Amino acid sequence: MSYDRLGTSHKGRALLRKVLSGVSATALSASLAVVVVPGLSTPAGAASSGGWRTNTTSYCKSGATPITFWGWVPGIYRVVDLFNETHPSICVDYVTKVGGSGEYIPLLNALKAHSGAPDVAEIEFDVLPEFETLHYTVDLAQYGATKYKNDFVNWAWDEVSQAGHVWAMPDDGGSMGLLYNDTLLRQYGITSPPATWAQYAADAIKVHKANPKVFFGDFAAGDGQWVLALMQQAGAWPFVWNGGADVTINFTGPKQMAFANFWQRLISSGAIDHANDPFTSSSPFFEGLNSGLYLTWPTSAWGPSYFASYVTSKSAGDWVQGPLPGSATSSGNWGGSTYPVFTESAHPAQAATFVEWLCASPAAWKIEITPPSLLFPNFKPALSDPTLLKMTIPMLKGGSSLFAAPAKSAPRIPTISWPPFMTYYLNSTTAWASKFFAGKQTLPQYFQFLQSTMVKYAKSQGFIVHT
Repeated sequence: MSYDRLGTSHKGRALLRKVLSGVSATALSASLAVVVVPGLSTPAGAASSGGWRTNTTSYCKSGATPITFWGWVPGIYRVVDLFNETHPSICVDYVTKVGGSGEYIPLLNALKAHSGAPDVAEIEFDVLPEFETLHYTVDLAQYGATKYKNDFVNWAWDEVSQAGHVWAMPDDGGSMGLLYNDTLLRQYGITSPPATWAQYAADAIKVHKANPKVFFGDFAAGDGQWVLALMQQAGAWPFVWNGGADVTINFTGPKQMAFANFWQRLISSGAIDHANDPFTSSSPFFEGLNSGLYLTWPTSAWGPSYFASYVTSKSAGDWVQGPLPGSATSSGNWGGSTYPVFTESAHPAQAATFVEWLCASPAAWKIEITPPSLLFPNFKPALSDPTLLKMTIPMLKGGSSLFAAPAKSAPRIPTISWPPFMTYYLNSTTAWASKFFAGKQTLPQYFQFLQSTMVKYAKSQGFIVHT
């Protein structure tokens, strides 16, 4: 990024501490749990307490430098095993954590107490600035990380770096695609997925007229990350944070309102539902996809892996992960993780060696893209790996590719900047969306509410807000 992080100034650090300290432990736990629906970067099963190995030191050699690594990706121990086997002077001990507050709360507490923190941990892109601004992350540029810049898609590298500094290594991402029920679409005369959002709207209206009892899709307004991914593609990103105390919040500008009005017209027509967020505990969204209630889902590269556990013979083999409408020119990203080295590490050079190999090694990625990890790479060599492009899962039609469409659009994801209060925003959106889901508020009204509420919150935390 071209700006200085908030943490480079004394006032900036004080502001962020105020943001974090102003949230109770219970609220912060809840907010971080929303920040990481365990699996925004991993497929179904990642949220479990750990059905895989938590100690991966069997390949370690006597006298090797010990490194502790926290994360939640299923099957990542396989990568750690390979590293330990091929790097005899370093011994990485992997400890499984539950994604979200299950990792972030103890990690923040350990870093603050200067005791018990790991050398390395999995941190999502949108959460990373909160660790950077508190100066908890090591600049990996001093350990040669800048040489990997051109090996990653631009947006991913930009979100972990700034002015020659590298605050974490980017790993997996969530390039967006359109999951659709090809069998059902063909029943309505739609033989190819919509290439543009205008065509998406026309197809949605066509299906609704033919069968008012089904929906072309569902607008999950309570899932703040999903909404932001679509806004990113539309050029309607609502936040600009260039460091210091200044932040821009804009949910009501021309592009933002055009985005809201597009979806509201489809919702008002009845072609698109507005009732369910996929990742709430009581949501019937996945059952709706399987039963034919919903025909499409704009989702990330990892989305079909989550839905797969809900698929029965009713829809198995009917699904295709195609390109997101409009992704020929621009796309969006939902989820993904980075791997920083923390300032509490007694062995930062060795920890840097590990994270650079983990994220920028073809050998590591040959494992990471396979089950049970099924990670989607931001690492360019892995994006063109035939193994990745041929990867499939049983729910997909005729062995069609899980990752080919998202891989093609991944380089066209624009760079954005995360605000320094994402935990507050994401924790609050679920509650804010309740009126929208109940049909008591339109999407433009919801965006106006987001604008006023986020501006009020940012000002209360001492930020200078631009709109």
